[in-house]
Amino acid sequence: MVINTRDTYCNPIVLPDYPKLRAISRADRQDVWGRSGKVMLSEADIMREAGLEISDVQLLYADVRSHEYGRIAENDVRATADPTVCYFDGRWYLYTTSGGIYDSDDMVHWTAHFDDTWMPISAPMAPTVERFRGGYYATANSTPLHIADNPLGPWRLVGEWTLQDGREVLCNDPMIFADDDDRLYLYWGLGISIMGAELDPERPNMFLTEPKVLFQFDPENWWERFGAGNEDWFRGFIEGSWMVKLNGTYYLTYSAAGTEYFNYCMGAYVSDSPLGEFKLQPSNPVSRSRTGFIKGGGHGSIVRGPKDTLWCFYTIPVSADAIMERRIGMDPVGVAADGSLYALTGCDVPQFKPGILERPEDGNQAGLVQLCTFKPTLASSYAPGHYPLLAVDEALHTWWQPAEGDNKPQFGVLLQGKYFISAIRLMWKDIGLHFDAGIDVGPYQYSIEYSDRAEGDYWTTLVDATENEIDLTVDYRTFDPVLAVRVRITITGSPEGVTPGLLDFSIFGVSAYHRKNKGEERV
Repeated sequence: MVINTRDTYCNPIVLPDYPKLRAISRADRQDVWGRSGKVMLSEADIMREAGLEISDVQLLYADVRSHEYGRIAENDVRATADPTVCYFDGRWYLYTTSGGIYDSDDMVHWTAHFDDTWMPISAPMAPTVERFRGGYYATANSTPLHIADNPLGPWRLVGEWTLQDGREVLCNDPMIFADDDDRLYLYWGLGISIMGAELDPERPNMFLTEPKVLFQFDPENWWERFGAGNEDWFRGFIEGSWMVKLNGTYYLTYSAAGTEYFNYCMGAYVSDSPLGEFKLQPSNPVSRSRTGFIKGGGHGSIVRGPKDTLWCFYTIPVSADAIMERRIGMDPVGVAADGSLYALTGCDVPQFKPGILERPEDGNQAGLVQLCTFKPTLASSYAPGHYPLLAVDEALHTWWQPAEGDNKPQFGVLLQGKYFISAIRLMWKDIGLHFDAGIDVGPYQYSIEYSDRAEGDYWTTLVDATENEIDLTVDYRTFDPVLAVRVRITITGSPEGVTPGLLDFSIFGVSAYHRKNKGEERV
């Protein structure tokens, strides 16, 4: 088929007005909900009451996270994760940690919306939304149930999660699921186990059944073990549940084992009923990318897209300045012959947007390759330790940074050959960002030029974003193919008080020398 790059997208997905994360200092969020003095049942309390054995997993995990050893941040950052994507009345809605709400009519171009009533501090952790009986119900980590008449809000409080005996429950990493028989369920769990319960349809914050432990951390499931190499047989961490029903089978996905690790992933249990008994699907994990540029694949959601295709939205670790510095990816999902869900997680080159291919789960790449990785680079300047090569090293935690006083930074790459280029991806690093000091974020402005000659001052403008007013921490641009040997970017504007850095500079295209009918044709 003929490739039209305007029919493509590239991970991480492009979201305007990326959420803020304090990495240097954290705002005091104690008593956000005004619930001081309340005694609320935790996940561990419920398990103890049920007579179930509790390991030291959660305690040890919290202990590991409490140390700042080797994690001294230089900047506050932009970050979001834990995507919940829903389809309501012809539009997709994306709800993320610490962010506003995004909507889209094609799953690629998203518009940001902000509402002060969004549960209600506009910065929920791991939010979930479900439509039930005409209302849109929402909750998040340690958050009461809320409702709206519109998926964008405004939102109003329904009440705390409450057991049949009247006691209130603290539910973390929750997921609300409306079945097709007009019954409503809640899934949750953060560390020890994944739990579930049926909710009262007339009073959806009230539990209709007792909480049930659906499964627990099992070190025999290698993807659940803690560590970058899943090396710790004693510790694990499971969270981020998501329910999807396909052809009568209930797939309960969950995440493991640490969002800061590149092997962050999603596994799945299956059942023929929403509360089990659940068994591991034959092949796991569902979503995982350990190598390449786009890594991770944990804590996400699976949603139907155009032409009845399935798509997985997931969390990508960056972890340059904070373990919660993250981005979001999207890749196709399929069902294998053995009934297992699988996602093509980790695609780091342009692929066709939803609705172009009938079966994207069989392969969705658009045939464009990354042309910059470890190619010769040149820059107008660089700060100590942030060399130009670090913008093209296929790593999300290194970056090129211009030297202090460079007021018009320029960065270029020699492609070492002739290529037809038709897409570019920029990932910015906000150097010097410190919200407590009054330094905020905003749009980057720049121009990109190309040359079909290896030397000399012969340049043609390819992308003119010198008047850009859209705040994009990830920027993906497509254009008609041009023959190029060199490409350079000139940064003409950045947020006040911020030094622009490039986490990634990627050019995508195809060689000017390509095979045809077993011969070689020179273009």
